[in-house]
Amino acid sequence: MDKKTFYITTPIYYPSGKPHIGHSYCTVASDAIARYKRLQGYDVMFLTGTDEHGQKIEINAEKEGVTPKEYVDRVVAGFQRLWKLLDISNDRFIRTTDAYHEKAVQKIFRTLYDKGEIYKGKYEGWYCTPCESFWTETQLKDGKCPDCGREVKWAEEEAYFFRLSKYADRLLKLYEDHPDFIQPDSRKHEMIQFIKSGLNDLCVSRTSFSWGIPVDFDPKHVVYVWLDALTNYITAMGYGSDDDSDYR
Repeated sequence: MDKKTFYITTPIYYPSGKPHIGHSYCTVASDAIARYKRLQGYDVMFLTGTDEHGQKIEINAEKEGVTPKEYVDRVVAGFQRLWKLLDISNDRFIRTTDAYHEKAVQKIFRTLYDKGEIYKGKYEGWYCTPCESFWTETQLKDGKCPDCGREVKWAEEEAYFFRLSKYADRLLKLYEDHPDFIQPDSRKHEMIQFIKSGLNDLCVSRTSFSWGIPVDFDPKHVVYVWLDALTNYITAMGYGSDDDSDYR
């Protein structure tokens, strides 16, 4: 009889600096759940890893006089040493610089583009470099980033966009039909209100920096975090590769 499967993942961490107690807390908690599920007889896949692209990495590497890849290699090694020291039992460690992930991301991007789900446009907005986030005027707090409180700068650039706005009704229907899909309830209600307030299409490429996965049919663009880092949870399972048996 086949075992029941259980997939658990930490967020993948951004290696712009050394790992800290927050990284350890989350990873140890995930490790405890993974070990418990194994004891219950589940076939567990426990993933962790690092989100290694972006402007902040590029800037930090330039400050230290190294390439972005050399910079992340060094910082990621620190994460891996810490997980070994803490005896973390992850089954896989994904890096968004892994060749298989980059290939899968390019495939996902092209598929969405070919289906008309991604289009080219122009992005204008307030940008926080440390958070790598765009904000509207109304989202700013006292003219600063609402997440970290740092200064923002006005940015304009050509970009590709994912048609997220067209999925608002479908998402609301999903949450209604599957009330346990998002937990706890406080987060579910927060998400529902966020969607009802109006979804904007999502910026999924950048041209203002080069440290990222190139859009293979338009290489002056690199894939932005939403279709790079956030797809790792399926590419780590083989999605978009020749062997996607774990994903299936």
